[in-house]
Order: sequence, then C-alpha cells, then structure tokens
Amino acid sequence: MELQEYTFQSIFKNRTDQAGGQFKIEIPIIQRDYAQGRELANVQRIRNRFLDAMYKAITGHKKMILDFVYGEIENQKFIPLDGQQRLTTLFLLHWYAAKKEGVSDSDFAFLKQFTYYTRPSSRDFCDKLVDFTPSFDAKLSNEIKDQPWFQYQWKNDPTILGMLVMIDAIHEKFRDTNDLWDALVVHPCLSFYFLPISKMGMTDELYVKMNSRGKPLSQFEHFKAEFETLIKAYDEELSNEINRKFDLDWTDMLFPYRGANQIIDDEFMRYFFFVSDILFYQQYPEKPLEQDEFVLAEKLYGHDCLRQKENIDFMVSAFDCWCCLEEGTIDALFEKHLSAHKYQKGKTKIYQDNLNIFKQCCENYREYEGRNRKFPLNMTLLLYAFIVYLQNRQNISESDFQHRIRIVRNLIWNSQFEIRADGQRNNMPQLLVETKEIILNGRVSDGPGYNKNQKEEERCKQVWLNEHPDDAETLFHLEDHSLLYGCIKVVGLENLNNFDKFRMLFDNVADKILIHRALLIFDDYSQTAPGNVHYMGNQNDSTWRDLFHPSNKRGQFERTSNALNSLLQNITDFSDEGLLSLINGFIETCSTYDWRYYFIKYSETLCGNRGVMCCVNAPYDWYSLHQSTFRGYNWQSIARAIYQKDSKKFRLGNWAYRQYEPLYYDNKFKIIVSNAGYEIYGGDGTWMGRIDIHKDDNGIDTVDRVEYLLANISLVDSMCVAEGVKNQ
Repeated sequence: MELQEYTFQSIFKNRTDQAGGQFKIEIPIIQRDYAQGRELANVQRIRNRFLDAMYKAITGHKKMILDFVYGEIENQKFIPLDGQQRLTTLFLLHWYAAKKEGVSDSDFAFLKQFTYYTRPSSRDFCDKLVDFTPSFDAKLSNEIKDQPWFQYQWKNDPTILGMLVMIDAIHEKFRDTNDLWDALVVHPCLSFYFLPISKMGMTDELYVKMNSRGKPLSQFEHFKAEFETLIKAYDEELSNEINRKFDLDWTDMLFPYRGANQIIDDEFMRYFFFVSDILFYQQYPEKPLEQDEFVLAEKLYGHDCLRQKENIDFMVSAFDCWCCLEEGTIDALFEKHLSAHKYQKGKTKIYQDNLNIFKQCCENYREYEGRNRKFPLNMTLLLYAFIVYLQNRQNISESDFQHRIRIVRNLIWNSQFEIRADGQRNNMPQLLVETKEIILNGRVSDGPGYNKNQKEEERCKQVWLNEHPDDAETLFHLEDHSLLYGCIKVVGLENLNNFDKFRMLFDNVADKILIHRALLIFDDYSQTAPGNVHYMGNQNDSTWRDLFHPSNKRGQFERTSNALNSLLQNITDFSDEGLLSLINGFIETCSTYDWRYYFIKYSETLCGNRGVMCCVNAPYDWYSLHQSTFRGYNWQSIARAIYQKDSKKFRLGNWAYRQYEPLYYDNKFKIIVSNAGYEIYGGDGTWMGRIDIHKDDNGIDTVDRVEYLLANISLVDSMCVAEGVKNQ
C-alpha cells in the first residue's frame, strides 16, 4: 500500500504521471458541493474550530496532520473520494497567503492544478480566482463579486458561495498573521496522508465504503482532525493507531449501519457520544451532558483531564469490542443472548422487535421525538452491560453472562422512577457502577441506584437458584412474562407450583375481566391509595402490569399476591369457560351479598380504562373512575349494573363529572343507590321515598339488590302515583 505524507504544495510538486505531466487534483462530479462555507450555525461552529486549529499550528510553528485523503489516480489527475472539504480549504488558504504576501506567480502556479468538475461554474471560478489579486481594502467576497469576470449566475452555485464565505473567514482569522506562505510552503505546518486506493485492489463495495464518510460538512470530518491532535499531544504512536482504526477497523464495523445516504459519519458520532457520555456521567455527575463534541472530547480525552489515559483506553476498547466477535456479527451477538417477545431458553426477553441495540444506538442516540429520547436511558444501561461483557469476555463465562444480563434486564425494567439523568435526579453514575458490578461478578449491591425492592428480589433469586438449580428455567420463563418484566413478587419465590399456572392463566384467558371477578372470590385483591381509591384489574394488560409491580403510591400489594396465589392453587381449567364455571359456582352458593358479590356477578360494575374504583361510602357505594381521583368522570357501579340489565326502562347518563350521575327511571324519576337501598326522587328533585334492602346483623344484604329492584320496580311506580295524588 502506498501511503505518504504531503503538503498541499508538495503533492503537485512531487508527483507526476508516467509521462511526466503535471499532477492535478480534480473534484469529481459525484462529490457534494463545498460545504465548509455554508452559513448555518452548526457549520459556522465547525468552520471556526477548524480554522482555529490550523491557526494555532501555524502561529505556534507546530505540525498538524489533516488526516487521510483517499482517492483514485486517473491519467494526470487525483480524484478524491474523501478529503474534498479539506483540500478545498487548503486551496483557498494557499491562495489567500500568496495574494496577501505578494508571492510570485511561478511560486503559486500549482494552484491552477486544483479544480472542480462538479459544475463548469465552479471550475471557472477557481481559474479566475487564482489570477485575481484583491486590494484587501474591502470585504474580500464583495470585492470578488464586484469583478467583471464574476458572472451573476454564480451566485446560485453553492460551491462558489461556500468558497466566498470561507475566504472571508480565512481573512478574519489570518489577517494579522505574518509569514503565512512560509508556514504553508517553505516550512510547512499543515500536511495530510495521501492514499491512492487503486493501489489497494479495492472492490466496488470498499470504494463505496471509503466514500461513506462524506456527508456535507460532516461533524466527523472535522472532529476527527481535532481528536487526532488531542491524542497526539498525549501519544503520537497511539494517535496514529487510532487514526488507522477510524479509517479501517471502525469504518468496517459501522459500515453495515450506514444511513440511506450511504454515509456512516452520523452513526459514528452518535456512538462516540454514547461512549463519551458514559464517561461524562461518571466523572462529571453534577453537570448536564456536554452538547459540543469538541468540548466533550477536550474534557474527557485532553491533556487537562486527570483520567486521560483511562478514558482513551475505554473509548478505544468500546469501539474495538464490536470488531472481532466470536459470534461473527453484531446481530448474531444480540440474537444469541436476547429474545424479542417470546421466551427462549438461554436468552433474555427485552419486549421489542429490534434486538440489535448497538444499531439502535448508532441510529438514535441523542435524537428526540418531542421530549422523549429515541434511545432511552434503559437502553443505554443495557448496551453498557454488553460493552462491559465484551471488554472483559476472557474473565466471564457465557453462562454467567446469560444470567447476569437477565439480572440487569430485571433491574432496568423495574426501576423506571430510579433511572433518571436530569437535574438533581441524575442517578446514571450509580446505575452504571451497579451495572458494571453485576456483569463483572454477579453482585447486586445495596447502593442507591436501581430500585431497592427489585434488588432485594434479585438477591433472593440468587439464593433460590442455588437451592433450586433444576427449576431455573421455570423461574426465567415466569420472569419473561409480559405482565411481569422480571418482577415475580406477586407470585413469590415460595410458590414454585404457581409459576407455570400464572402463565397459563394470563396467556389462555381472553376475557381478563373474568380473572378480576375470580380473584374477588378469594379476597378483596385491590390495592389502595388515599381518598378511598382502589386499583383493580380489567381488560387491559397495562392495568394488570401495574398491579403486579409494587409501588409506593399504592398499598395492599400483599393482598393482591395472596388472592392471586389462592386462585392459582384452586383452579385446574385455565380458560374463559373454566373461570366462568368457578364464578357461577360461587354465585350459586351465596346466601348473603356483600359488595364483592356484586362485582363478581355483574361485570358491568367495573368500567373505564384503568381499573380504578372509589368506595365513597362502604360497603355498597362504589364508583368506577375514569381518572385516578373522584374529581374525574365516574359512574356508580350498582346503578350501572341495573342499567345494563334493562336499558329500555332505565337510563344512565354519560360519565358524570365530579358529581354522582343518578339512574333515571322512565325518563322522569331519579334513583340513587345508598347502603340502605334506593332513594327515589321526582324529576324536580323532590324526595319521594326509599326502597330498603333487607340486611343481616352485620349490615350485609340478604337479597340481591339488583335483582330485587328489577323485580319490584312497581314500588317505584306506586311512589310516583302517590306523589302525584298528593300534589293534586
């Protein structure tokens, strides 16, 4: 492979074609426009940093290598595939130095050998510019545009406009710099490595790969040059090695994840941010993440960083670890250890289709949809766990990792309130420490990172697995259930016989309201919150998932667990028909009718999307809440059951807001449910009487009050007649 270091001037002087003709650089038509001069905020920031870096090298008489320049040599021309932006900037800087310092025409004649093939206008502009000498008395771009040779239509050429902006920026930066030509040509400070790819026997795919680093004004192109300077100040040999990895190993590794534009620059920068943010969380825990990649690199990898070597080593390793995998590909690694939506032995389910979270990171890290991260913090922790494993693979067996990544998954999915990286609630430093500790040695610490209840469960599982090694897969299968997400406390480790039964129940029963009704046979399984609010299950999986995960906002979790295990121990038919048979058998044996009876018999008593109930006046005055407080929309539960039984005679309005919506009879009379029975009111609000429900000594109904009202509606009619006679 031919790889030599050149300056912009020496590449023309020291290279000739076989016939001895002049060597030229020609930007091909397939290349983008010159973009370093674009007048966008992000472009200006990168342009200024690039010029600052060159200025420091020139004025400090220090050498600066501007990375590799790749391309093909055809006849007398070098056609760059990567490096167009830098070469164009060097062309303009040399032109500026020659004109500013009055260099002889023969000394800068090589500038005529640089041209653009993209458009005739760009090519003609470069030719005219080399011949033009400005007065330097006015803004250079204005002076150039005022020349008779500057054609009006050139103002529509983005390459020419970009060059004009860069010329003004160069003048602003170097106007007071002396001996600029000497620093560029005589004792050159700026150089680059030139690599003609035709000498490498490249395939068409590799040709495209070399050109994949070329998004217009790529952050990567400028970042890489500055990053090289940072590392070189620490270790020049290491800098050269990292540069080689940038251009070969890491390009090969990232190339399968290139965007639709066939460019990997964005993917590289997203993963670089990911790796660097991991370090930043740990070393600057009190500060928000640094948004500027150049400042971030300086803080973590610059000479002023106390952990410079450690950070550089981690960064290099975090890229290298994906390059040579035993599984062959990155996809294969994740497919080996993770599953999507189904339980698979030896794998950990992550409840999403895309298993390759490295690819997700490269595509989405630091990207947002509204205020939501497209690559969320839980995925950050999971990907970090894989990196720790790959970096330490020689010390971690595959079986150990399979178990440990499951622990990490369990903790991540059950720590939604603990995984925070905002303001004073930045828990990421501790979460990263705990994740690393788990992957390296399987230890679940007592620290303040992940949810403490789930950590206690994971420690108990480790003891349980040592005592029940043959039942490990049964536990793992239960953990992976979509209603549990790794938290099995609602079943409990002590109830091994119910592990499979839980899955059979919730996987086989289609009507989840039947499970709600069956649970009430064994106990009031609801969880409570202030304001007499009760949480129960309904048809939605999300409601059951909330119930099965302990929360400080709800009490009586043990009541849910006890009722669930009692149900699992007492059923053998895990189907809708089996539960319905259980429910009907219970109803037939009832001789008194408490509030649970009505909820068990009449599924209409529970409605709404969230399974939230409010007991306003025990035992029978219950309401289904549309929201989580009684101030939202609501329905009286028994009134709704009556309406559902006979919607021709009765009417129940829409969800009432903040107040009770009564049951209407015959469109004229209001019936309000009370513990004693039913209060009857006329259309004008006049109280007409009460229908009492007989009770036992404990205040429990001895008749089914729903059936009683439906069977004795004539009592309401007689009250209405009596009221009418009285008013005559």
